Amino acid sequence: MKKAMIAAVCLVAGAAFAQNDVVMVDQGAVYSSGMTQATLEVALASSYVWRGQVMNNDAVVQSQITLAQYGFSVNMWSNYDIGSNKDGVQSDMSEFDFSFAYSLPIDVNQMAIDVGLINYNYPDNGTDLQDNNPSTTEVFLSATLLSFSDFVPSITIFGDIEEANGAYALFDVFFPYDLSEFVSLAAGYSAGWGSTSYNDHYWTADGNGMFDGDWSDHNFYVTASYEVADGITAAATLNYMVLNGNSFRNGALAAGYEADEKVWGSLNVAYDF
Repeated sequence: MKKAMIAAVCLVAGAAFAQNDVVMVDQGAVYSSGMTQATLEVALASSYVWRGQVMNNDAVVQSQITLAQYGFSVNMWSNYDIGSNKDGVQSDMSEFDFSFAYSLPIDVNQMAIDVGLINYNYPDNGTDLQDNNPSTTEVFLSATLLSFSDFVPSITIFGDIEEANGAYALFDVFFPYDLSEFVSLAAGYSAGWGSTSYNDHYWTADGNGMFDGDWSDHNFYVTASYEVADGITAAATLNYMVLNGNSFRNGALAAGYEADEKVWGSLNVAYDF
């Protein structure tokens, strides 16, 4: 059940952190076997928050499909804005991402190590969205320690190789608890750290600022998952995000993000086939 709980948290936390970072991209590869595994996931979220950046204060639908085999996984993810986002896009697709991950075939104290690549795309929806958010690509390295029974810590380092030319590190720990064979709970905390060039790119109006490498965002979340039927899991999550200090709060205002502190929730359904 621990693997199922981890997968559920990756589903919820990943959608909540918005591809958040990959806990959901690379963890899919961790448990893949010789058989091809496919997962289709749909989430309805009250907001879209990504690495502390409130992209949309209103409701969004986020969907993804993941294919995994022999430690490799391919993921396609999309965001549909129901309400208007920070760039004025409404009732349209504002983002779709492609991810590739590989779970290294090593066993070091039950540590799962994954590497991969994420390509972020922002289609033109009749606005200047592409100019404000040019497509970019990141490579990542993730390590998840599975040897503890009461908590699961992980670290993922993302390196932007196109637009930001900087790095973002996500530190995460969550505490799973099984209520029954079919119902699980978890609570977690994550924090994000950005390099100087990364913070300048994402937290200023024109990409030029006075940021140093620093912690940018803190996130707290709780989630409950229920195995509805064989291969079908439903989950609900509640999240709280707060930016770290006045520099990032002012940066959020300058960059046009819709809040510097946010409580939001989501409902997720996943189908494995």
